[in-house]
Amino acid sequence: MHESNAAFAGIFENNHLPTLVYANRQDYGHARINRPLHGHDSLCELLLCYQGFGTYHVNNASYPIQEGDLIYYNCGELHEVISDSETEIGTYSFGFTDVHFHNLPLNHCIPSDSPHVRPSHGMFHFLRDLCEQILDRYNNNPFDQLTVQLLGASLLMMAVRLQSLPQEASVSDAASQLTSRIKAYIDAHYTEPLKLEEIAASLSCSVPYLSHTFKAATGYSPIQYAIRRRIGLAQTLLISSDYSATHIATLVGYDNTNYFNSLFTKIVGTSPIRYRKKYLESLHGERGQL
Repeated sequence: MHESNAAFAGIFENNHLPTLVYANRQDYGHARINRPLHGHDSLCELLLCYQGFGTYHVNNASYPIQEGDLIYYNCGELHEVISDSETEIGTYSFGFTDVHFHNLPLNHCIPSDSPHVRPSHGMFHFLRDLCEQILDRYNNNPFDQLTVQLLGASLLMMAVRLQSLPQEASVSDAASQLTSRIKAYIDAHYTEPLKLEEIAASLSCSVPYLSHTFKAATGYSPIQYAIRRRIGLAQTLLISSDYSATHIATLVGYDNTNYFNSLFTKIVGTSPIRYRKKYLESLHGERGQL
C-alpha cells in the first residue's frame, strides 16, 4: 500500500504503510520439512510460533523458540528455523515489503543487533486471532484485500513494539573471526565448485585447522555448510519461480539432477517437486516475493 496517512507520521518514512505480500500457516505436527539457511533480498518476515519448540538461527546467533514467540527476519539476513522434534513447529509466517521504519534500513523490522525472538506474553491469543483473520480474508475481494493489508500493518507494528528478550537469552555461536571469514567466503562462492584446499589457501590457514575451527563453531563442516546453502537457495527457487528441478539443480551448482534430487530429499525430507507442491498449496499471496 502506498497511501499516506498522518496517523503513521513518526512511524514510517514518508508515512507509507508496508505491503503484505504473502501469508502462510505451517500446521503443527506434520512430518518435518527442513528449510536450510536462506535469505531474501526484497522483504522482511515475521513469524508467530503457536505450538512446538525449536531453534532460530540468524546471523551469528541462535535463539530457542516456543509457543507465543515472535520471530523476526530482516532483509538480507541468513536464517533458518529448526524443530526440536521430527514434526513441524506450528507457525504463522508473513512476508512484508516496502517496510521503512524511521531510523531503520529499508525492509528491516528491528535493529540488526537486537534480539530476533521476543515473547508475546499476554498478547499471544490476540495476535493468533489476528493471524487467522488475515489468512481467512486473503482472497480477491477488493474490500478484503484492503482489510488484509491494514491487518498486516497492524500486526507488524504491534510486533515491533514488544519488549525484547534480555540480550543474554540469545545464545551466541561464539564464531571466531576465522569462522566468520570462512562463512563469508562460502556465502560468496557456494554455487561454484568448492575445495577445502582453495578455501584454506584464500584464508591463509591449513585445511585441518579450517575444518576443525568451522565445525566446532557451527556444527557443520565447510562443505556441509555450502551444501545447506545450495539446498536453501534451491527451495527459494522452487517456491518463487516456475523453473524445472533440472534447471534449479544447475543454478545451485549440480550438473547431475539425480544426485541433486537425492541430496535435496535427504536434507529437506521430501523431493523437490513435492516440496514445491506442498508449500504452494498453503501459500496466500505472491510467490515471486519468497
